[in-house]
Amino acid sequence: MNARGANLVVVVAGCWMTWGSLAHAQTPSGPENYFNRWESNTPESGGIRLATFAQTAHWAPMPSWSHPELAHSPLDDPLTLMRPHPMPVTGSGEDPLLGFDPLELVFRPVRNVMDELYANDFRLGLSSVLVYQNISRSFGSQQETSFFSRFDVAPSFRAWDLEGHGNGIFTALLRANNNLLDTPSPGAASGSFSPLDDVFSGTSFLINRVEFQQQFFDKSLCLTVGKANPNDVIASNLFAWDEDSQFLSVTFDGGNYPAGYGGYFPMVALQAIPTNGFYVTGMANSAVNNPTQPFASMDQGLYFCAGEVGTVLEIGRDKLQGRYSVSLMNSNTGPDTTDRSTRVNGSALALVAQQQFGENTVLWSQYLYSAESIGPASREWTMGLSIEQCFGRKNDGFGIAIGWSDPSDEYYPGWRENLQLEAYYRCQVTHSWQLSPDFQVFRPSDPQASGSAVFSFALRLLTTF
Repeated sequence: MNARGANLVVVVAGCWMTWGSLAHAQTPSGPENYFNRWESNTPESGGIRLATFAQTAHWAPMPSWSHPELAHSPLDDPLTLMRPHPMPVTGSGEDPLLGFDPLELVFRPVRNVMDELYANDFRLGLSSVLVYQNISRSFGSQQETSFFSRFDVAPSFRAWDLEGHGNGIFTALLRANNNLLDTPSPGAASGSFSPLDDVFSGTSFLINRVEFQQQFFDKSLCLTVGKANPNDVIASNLFAWDEDSQFLSVTFDGGNYPAGYGGYFPMVALQAIPTNGFYVTGMANSAVNNPTQPFASMDQGLYFCAGEVGTVLEIGRDKLQGRYSVSLMNSNTGPDTTDRSTRVNGSALALVAQQQFGENTVLWSQYLYSAESIGPASREWTMGLSIEQCFGRKNDGFGIAIGWSDPSDEYYPGWRENLQLEAYYRCQVTHSWQLSPDFQVFRPSDPQASGSAVFSFALRLLTTF
C-alpha cells in the first residue's frame, strides 16, 4: 500500500470517517453523524463559485458510500475532512444520552475482532433495526399495528490501491427481515400509495449487494460492476437515503421512481468528475429485481438506464455549499413487467437540489416526471429540511419533509393524489442504540379507503455492533 493508503478513511453504510484519534472510542462500524463540510482554499468573498474537486466529490452521489478507503479526494490534500458525506449512517455513536451501555460487555469481543479485521483492510458492518408503527385508521379490518425487524451483515474488502488511480473494493450486503406480528405493512393497511416503512420487506433473507468498484485517474473516475442499487448513483438525496436513520416513508427515502430504480439489480455504473464543480454519472441494470435470484432477468432483454449531470457550488463568505442535478432515465420495464412478453417503454426526468444555509442545516427538494408505463408515480415532488448535530450532539439529527405524488393511472387507476408529511428525531441513547420517534400524516390514495387524514407514529431502534 502506498503513502496515500496509510491515511485511512472508513466508510460505513453511507458515511466516511477519518480513523486515528477516534480509534479508541469507536469500532470500524461506528462513525458519527456529522455534517462537516469540505473547506476550500478560495478567499472568503461573496458571490457564487464552482466547488473544488474535493467539494464536488463530497456532494456527488457515489456508488461507494459503504466502502472503506474509497474516496475521490486526494489524501495529500492539505484540507482534510472527517466525513466526506453528510448522511446519518448506521454505526455505534459518540455523545450518547446515557453513559452506560448495557450491550458493551456483549459486543466488546465482536468489536475487538472487527478492529483486527479493519487493520487488514477488511470492514465488517453489523446492525439491526426494529420499527414499531401504529396508524390511526385502517380499512378492511386490517391490523393497525406493525412490528418489523432487519439485520444487516455488510463486509467490505479493499483488494488493492493502484498507484496513480485509486482503490479496488469488493463488498456485499446480506439482509434478514422478519415480520414479527405477521401483519400487513402499514402502507397496505391504510391504503397509502407510498410505503410508510421502507424497512419492511416481504422476503425473509436477501443477498442485496455483491459488487466490485475500482477508481481510476487519481480517483476522478469510479467503475461499479455487480449487484447494486441505482439509488447509490442516480438522483440520490444524501439527506433522505437511509431508512435506518433518516426518513421511513418511500416518498422521501428514494421516492416512487421507475420500477428499475428502487432495489438491487445486476448493474454497471461509471461516475466521473471531469472538472471542478461538475460530475457525470451513467448506469444500466437488468430492471427486474427478484429478491431470491442474485442476477435476475439478465437473459430477458429488460433494462433500466440513466444518466445524471450535476454541479456543486460554493456561495458567499460563509462558503455555503449546494448540489444541483438533472437525471434522465429510460426503461422497457414497468411495475408489472416479468419478462420480454410484458415489456413496455418510457422515460423519466428527475431534478435534485440540496442547499446548505447553516453549518449543519440543509434545505433539499426533488421532482420526478415519469411515463406512466414505467413507474408507480407519473409525478412526484418533495421538499425537506435536515439538521445534523442537533443541540450540539454529534449523532442526533432532525428531519421534516412534505411530499406530493400523482399515482400512475396505468397501474393505479382511480387512485387519489398522495399528500404526505413526515418528521423524525434521531437520538443517540447509548453507544450502541439510536432511538428515532417518527411521525407521519397523509391522505390515503386507495379509493377503497376513506380520504380523510391518517396519522402514523413509529419508534425505530437501531442497534449497532
